[in-house]
Amino acid sequence: MRNFNKLTVVVILVMVLVLGYFAGDYRITPLAAAKAHSDVGENAEPLGDVDFGWSKVYILDTDKGPRTVISIKSSLLWIAPVAVHIEKSTDPIETVGWMSYTDKRGQAAVLAVETTDPQIAFIEAGPKDDRVRKEITEGSPAIFSWHKAIQTNNELNAIALSADGMPLYEYRFPKNTNVFRSEEFKWYSVDGEQ
Repeated sequence: MRNFNKLTVVVILVMVLVLGYFAGDYRITPLAAAKAHSDVGENAEPLGDVDFGWSKVYILDTDKGPRTVISIKSSLLWIAPVAVHIEKSTDPIETVGWMSYTDKRGQAAVLAVETTDPQIAFIEAGPKDDRVRKEITEGSPAIFSWHKAIQTNNELNAIALSADGMPLYEYRFPKNTNVFRSEEFKWYSVDGEQ
């Protein structure tokens, strides 16, 4: 009788896992959950990731452009409840990933940037009390992360710097505007009029 109960529990557990896998977006690995998100797809290629323990954030290159996806552990499986789409651009510095997420288990913020401008040596970003500075390699994403939620328009304060520390680009809305559209929040030249 004791073996029957153990076997029953195992069979029920396997059935729940299988049904969860096929009936929903639950997957065994965090990457599989991220790729199962309806806005991503199985062909997505990882550009990088950040492990927060309770979650994992992926920067993915998809057929529809870059996506930032958070996978959250739910019991034995993973689910990806949110994917953020960043518009692809031909600018010399490009944000390829962004997410700021709050959950009862924790908070996470991720910024991923790529550049084709050889003058950019460093990018610095984050709130005043938690600034992060990374050296930039042309054509390879630099991924910043914080264990807290961050607002892009007034806390991120990202800036691209030359090798001698001179500011080259700022991540912001255009200057002298009172109409704010999300697609206009991007990298602008420090010397430019925008």
